[in-house]
Amino acid sequence: MRKILYWDVWCMVVLGLILFTGGSNAAFGQEKSRNNDRHFWWGNVGMGSGWVAGGFGSNDGGLTFGVNFSGQSKNNILSVRYVIVQEFQLLWPDLPEENVWDVGLLYGKSAKASYGLASIAAGIGVVGGVRRGDKIGSSGGFFEETYYEKLTFLTVGVPIETQLFWTPFSFVGIGIYGFANLNMEKSYCGGLFSIQFGKLR
Repeated sequence: MRKILYWDVWCMVVLGLILFTGGSNAAFGQEKSRNNDRHFWWGNVGMGSGWVAGGFGSNDGGLTFGVNFSGQSKNNILSVRYVIVQEFQLLWPDLPEENVWDVGLLYGKSAKASYGLASIAAGIGVVGGVRRGDKIGSSGGFFEETYYEKLTFLTVGVPIETQLFWTPFSFVGIGIYGFANLNMEKSYCGGLFSIQFGKLR
């Protein structure tokens, strides 16, 4: 699982570099240089799925939710984000449900044009979450829920993000927000389908 996670992270980094360099020039054309001389800001909110090193119980990952705020000056981007990967159990859940989250500050590069943007960034952040410990009981009955000790953790991690958005309007866009976090507790990565709002042109 750890090898798969790191492969996903490297794929996301390479994709971001491709978009930022030659790929972004082809997609955005000559308007990129004109737009990179201006200042922009935006926020993203989205949902998706994520994969976690070691998984959540028998699950490789879970549902994700994220909020991101970014500002761009020339081709420099500064972002603040919150992302959580939450275990999803539909029937007879093991409690507590596991999760991992981060709050991070990131710096990177962005290629911006009138109808889109591509960016990649990395930084530093706080990572926390919930794990299940030893079994402490169950509810019994047909819809049995099993209860475990609730273990929490807090550590420092390296958040990574890529943004690829289509901005057909000056104030709203849609796209993909890719994320990862490398840390000593539970590294993870994933993607969000996001709505973007702000000063986009």
